[in-house]
Amino acid sequence: MAGEPAAFPPPVPARPRIRWGLPDVGLAWVVGLVAAVIASSIVAAAAGVDTTRVSDDVGVLLASVVGQAIGVIGTLELVARRKGRGSLRADFGLVARLPGGRWTTAALWLFAGVALQLAILPFLQIVVDVHGKVETQDVVEEFKQARGPALVLFAVIVVTVAPVAEELLFRGALLRALQRRMTPAWAAFVSALAFAAVHPLSSPTIGSVIAVPGLFALGFLSAAVAIRTGNLSASILLHAGFNLLTAVSVLAAR
Repeated sequence: MAGEPAAFPPPVPARPRIRWGLPDVGLAWVVGLVAAVIASSIVAAAAGVDTTRVSDDVGVLLASVVGQAIGVIGTLELVARRKGRGSLRADFGLVARLPGGRWTTAALWLFAGVALQLAILPFLQIVVDVHGKVETQDVVEEFKQARGPALVLFAVIVVTVAPVAEELLFRGALLRALQRRMTPAWAAFVSALAFAAVHPLSSPTIGSVIAVPGLFALGFLSAAVAIRTGNLSASILLHAGFNLLTAVSVLAAR
């Protein structure tokens, strides 16, 4: 009506300034390692595992993987609340939805991870043929020795917990921190290199070193997918499919 003041839209609240970066990513990784040691030590002590068999006990290794995941996820949650936009979704792209909103699309990403693992196997076989029997990663050896409920639990953790925690750390936090400093292509390359390099550090065997090219391929492809989609839903499924083939092959061999 004439004479009434014009209505103005309410002011848009300013987006919180992101203050987290590479040091926070490193902190999450270190906390994950410490949490893994604490969790595995508690389980080993509670189960009365002999100190000479700690590295060979399936329950201890499961506790280590879960503890590391809790440490990484918990640290990044605190980082997001104190230095970012307030949540794992807003800061790192961790969303609880299917890629494209369809089960068929989710299945395709899962099978893509399986296909990537299959594509890498011929290269690994050539290395085995050259060097003879190659010691595999500790996690794979423990998986082969698992029995009964421990075997099923191990498979579930390898295909679910590990991909979520690793994608959140490397493609959610590290990749996004690197993108502020370099081009997307270089950020994908560096994050994939870091992802591949940390595995031999935690499991220093010939098998883990040989696996580095395959892990780098997974890391680079996952980074490209995360950059393209803006979230981690597809890259987590890709990673889960990559791990799934190992789980299925061990189960089928029994």
